[in-house]
Amino acid sequence: MFADSLPREDSTVSSPMVLFIHGMWADGACWARYRRVFERQGFETHAPTLLFHETPQDMVGLRRTGIMDYVEQAVSVVRSLREPPIVVGHSMGALVAQKLAEQDLVRGLALLASVAPAGIPCLTPTAFISISGNLVDILQAKPFIMPPWNARYGLTNTLSRREQDVVQQSLLYESGLALREIVLGAIPVDERRVRCPVMVGVGDEDRATPPSVARGIARKYHAELHRYDGRCHFIAGARDILEDVLLWCQKVGATA
Repeated sequence: MFADSLPREDSTVSSPMVLFIHGMWADGACWARYRRVFERQGFETHAPTLLFHETPQDMVGLRRTGIMDYVEQAVSVVRSLREPPIVVGHSMGALVAQKLAEQDLVRGLALLASVAPAGIPCLTPTAFISISGNLVDILQAKPFIMPPWNARYGLTNTLSRREQDVVQQSLLYESGLALREIVLGAIPVDERRVRCPVMVGVGDEDRATPPSVARGIARKYHAELHRYDGRCHFIAGARDILEDVLLWCQKVGATA
């Protein structure tokens, strides 16, 4: 049974808030389906668009924006809510989510295809090939979009060609500075300060943040590791993964 067919939750039951944080080249609208399904189950949801990802994009602002600028924005969003949320983050957004947990601002973390914090090797051979078309942009900290070949190799490799084309057409410019910080391992997270439940989800065919990276993140937080057969980095749109994340959030909400 997929998430869209789940029965509506009794509105008298109070469910926690969920904050969705998108990854690179995306905006808050990418979580529309998650929000619809989660709200049907009684959750209050929020999905902000990260700095300079609104269109038309401010390239000057994006060029000087790093991971900690996204973290500062996310902290402001969380502090505006009536209670600490469960946070679901994808890729770069999952690293931002880890920084929120480090500040004891969340009830739980669902990290999907997460990039790694400092101390976990992330530049695997497949990850290097994924970003190889943008090395100059990363070195110069220039806003960039991943070229089609690299995106098909690293982000959408298990999707159909039609789906790959749709994803490619939707990509926004991303901060080269942010990716440089990730590649250089410049963003540490003190796992001793992460006290909430954590799940780490990864596709077996993810080449940008492969299972070896996910295993390192799961070990760091003593987290549940959810591996998804035949899935690539672009996993958030899969219906079975949505349902898995929903069930995990319901479990965390029930025990918090």
